[in-house]
Order: sequence, then structure tokens, then C-alpha cells
Amino acid sequence: MPWIDRRGFLKRGGAAFGFAALGPRGLFAAAPGAFAAGRPNLVLGILSDIHVQLAGAAGEPETFYADGVLRKALEWFRDQGADAVAICGDLADSGLVAELDRVAQTWFSVFPDGKAPDGRSVEKLFVGGNHDWEGFLYGGYAKRRYGDGFMEHTVRSDFAGAWRKAFREEYSPVWCKTVKGYGFAGAHWTGDGYHGAAGWIAANAGSFDPSKPFFYLQHPPPKDTCHGPFVWGRDDGSTAVALSRFPNAIALSGHSHASIGDERAIWQGAFTSIGAGSLRYTGLHYHDLRPAYRENDAIGGSAAEVAARLLRRMETGDGHQGILARVFDDRIVFERRDIADMGSIGPDWVMPLPAPGNKPFAFASRAASCPAPEFPDGAALSVRVAEAKNRGGRGVEQKSQKALEVTIPAANRKGSGRVFDYAIEIAGADGKAETRYMFAEGFHRSRESKRANSPSVFLVSAAGLAAKGDLKISVWPRNSFGRRGAPLAAVFGGLR
Repeated sequence: MPWIDRRGFLKRGGAAFGFAALGPRGLFAAAPGAFAAGRPNLVLGILSDIHVQLAGAAGEPETFYADGVLRKALEWFRDQGADAVAICGDLADSGLVAELDRVAQTWFSVFPDGKAPDGRSVEKLFVGGNHDWEGFLYGGYAKRRYGDGFMEHTVRSDFAGAWRKAFREEYSPVWCKTVKGYGFAGAHWTGDGYHGAAGWIAANAGSFDPSKPFFYLQHPPPKDTCHGPFVWGRDDGSTAVALSRFPNAIALSGHSHASIGDERAIWQGAFTSIGAGSLRYTGLHYHDLRPAYRENDAIGGSAAEVAARLLRRMETGDGHQGILARVFDDRIVFERRDIADMGSIGPDWVMPLPAPGNKPFAFASRAASCPAPEFPDGAALSVRVAEAKNRGGRGVEQKSQKALEVTIPAANRKGSGRVFDYAIEIAGADGKAETRYMFAEGFHRSRESKRANSPSVFLVSAAGLAAKGDLKISVWPRNSFGRRGAPLAAVFGGLR
């Protein structure tokens, strides 16, 4: 497959779309809208993990969670001229027919008969996930709602029939569609444990036009691609092996709920892989610092270690994310949005076409090019002694204790990179030191949101600190590749 080098790409796109404005380190990340000018060949809305959920007890009227934010996302896609919408699984939270029907009702209320108000057709590109297949097993809601006969209300009881009834299209475990000359394939979750569609890809993906990108949808992230080898919920690796023969392939997935504000959500190797985040809530399933862990995550070296933490798990239920892709002859522009406030989550990803040999979204090159976050001028740490309770549970008693509290101002200097987490070093006069980590407040929200511009409060038990005596506390803001900006520091003697 031919490729265009950087000079050729700039020559073809720079004058019309302002490539020079990106600067030497940001060629493939641009301010929202900077590269969306002109008429794209294809406009694609991308979502995952919408988790529309039936609520209420047996005998009560049906009410639903998450259909409102789905409508908002679909309406935005519609108003942006979408030709198709991809949803990468987990449509029905409890795997119930009523939930799948509600997704369909919301779709057809925004796109009656599959059309936008201007008459253009808008294609459904949906695949089922584990919640669609077996969500009735999670939490027991299906049985509480419907009693012993609950199985007849599940999508699993007749997946093909439920799909056909809801979406007015035939069901196939693996489907293939063409939208405005671009190929799409999707594989549903159809087993107790995802088995993938590697065989189908190997046998059929070669039929797509090799001069154009084609899109492949599945629920779990292909192993060792987007978000790296530590991402929760990745598949068995067979999909990546199969897609590696097709440099024009773009895999879209979900399942992990990992934030699309994480620059590792896009990956390029033998093909391109993108994690679509989650419309329902952002997850915190990160193991990338192992054996260290972030203090406001839900994971750790052991259950007892997590129970001893003073910081609670960071609340990310307000993380409602979506992507809009505009496909041109020479590039694809991926726009990342916070559907809650419609603000920008991060710079647009600008992917040159055909796929360049230097793979600008390979992790190594991105780690070097993504700018570090920085604290604003005049920012300072606030340090004090506080009383706090540990999380408790798992055999660990919850009790109030003396704590070191550090309030960290948002690392939101204009023009700097997006902060993902903070590294907090606590060094004592005795020469001992340790480093802890925490997610930055609002890392999953739009950069304009109140949460993303709020301080992060770090807490650690005073008794558990290795360092003694006067403490020097240094805090580095880090981007999602771990690149550090300049630190803030403070000296504190109040724990003596």
C-alpha cells in the first residue's frame, strides 16, 4: 500500500488547513476543528459502552438510565452531518430485550427510518458486548424484575430475533457493510468469553479497497494495541494477529471504559487501533504503574493495601465520552468530546492517509512528542495535617487517623499538555523518600470543565510514611505517557 511522507502530506494539506500552526511537536495533534475544514468523504460518530439500563422493581413502570445521554450524543452526530454511527458494544446493561428496544427507540427518534432531517441515510454500525450477551448474570436484576421466567426477557434467549425486532435489520455474528465507499465489519460478542473474529478477518478483510481505510468493530480492545498491554478487558490476541496483514485497517473497540483523554487510546503498529471510551462512565482500570498504584484507583498490590488507603476511588460516573471522525482523501480527523458539556477532551488526532510508514501514533513517537502538562504561573502547594479515615473492608478496620494532606492546584497552564496524573514525592530529613501517584481531578472530563480545573487533594497516613522529620514534598504533573512537567515543592514540618 503506498504512503505519503511528511513533506508530501504538508504540501497537500498545509496551505488549506493550517498544518504549520501545529508546531514542531504537535504535527498529529491539533486544536479542535483546525483540520475539519472542507467537505469530508465520510463522517462517522463513534461510541462504546452506552449501557442503557432498565430501572424499577417488578410491576413498576419501565424507566431507563443513560438513554438521555445517548440521545444527546446521537443528536450531536446528526447535527455534525454523520453518515453512520458506530457503537462498540454493551448497548443493553442487563442484557434485556427492553433495554435493547430502548436503544433502538432512541436511535429511530433521532434518525426516523434511518435518516437525518436533510434526507441523508445514517447507517447503524453496532456490535453487542458482554453485557448484551450475559448482562442478566450481573447483579441479579433480571430475576428480581421478572422472576423465575426472566430468561425469556433476555437478549441472549434469542439474540437474532431481539436484534431484528429492535433495529429492523438482519443479525449476523459478523457483519459487513459499506458506507459511502468505505468498508465496515463488526463482530458481536457471541460466547461466554470473547472468541473474536480472527478467522473472518483473515478470510475476508482482503476484499476491502486497499487504497482506503476500512473499519473493524469489536467490543474488547485488541491485545497489546490501544491503551497498551495493561488495559483491562483486552482480547486473546488473535484479532491483532489477523489485522496485522492490513495496514489500512482501523480497529474500534470499548469494554475497558478507559478514557479517550488518555493519548494511548490511539495506537499505530501494523494497523491502527482506537479505544472508544464509554458513554456511560469512565473506568479506572490501570495497571501501568505496577508495582506502584494510584492512590485514588480501585486496584492495588493487595485488597488490604487498597483498604488501608485514605483516598477513595476517584468518582468518574460523570465521564460521558464520544468521538467524531471525519474522513478525507489525505487524512482522518478524530474529534474527542465530553458529551456532558460538549467540551473538548483533547486535541484532535489527525491521521495522515494513506497510512504513513513512520506511524505517527505509535506509542514511542507519541511519548516523545506529546507535551508535558505544566502548573500555571504562581501556583503553589498547600500542605497541612488532617484527620481522615481509611477505606476499610476486606478485614481491615476503618478508623480515623492523622494524615498528611496536600492540595495540588490544577496543572492547566494554557498551551501545555493535558495532565493525566500526579507523582508525589515525600522526602524526609532522615534521607528516606517515597513516591505516590494519583489521578488528576477531572482527567476524564473536558479541558474546560470545572472538574478538570479543580485542585486534586492527596491524603496519606502519617504513620505509614517512611520519611521522618521535616518533609520536602514535590509534585510533578504527568501526561498519559508519564512525561513530567516542572514540579511544585513545599517543605513541611508539621508532622513532627
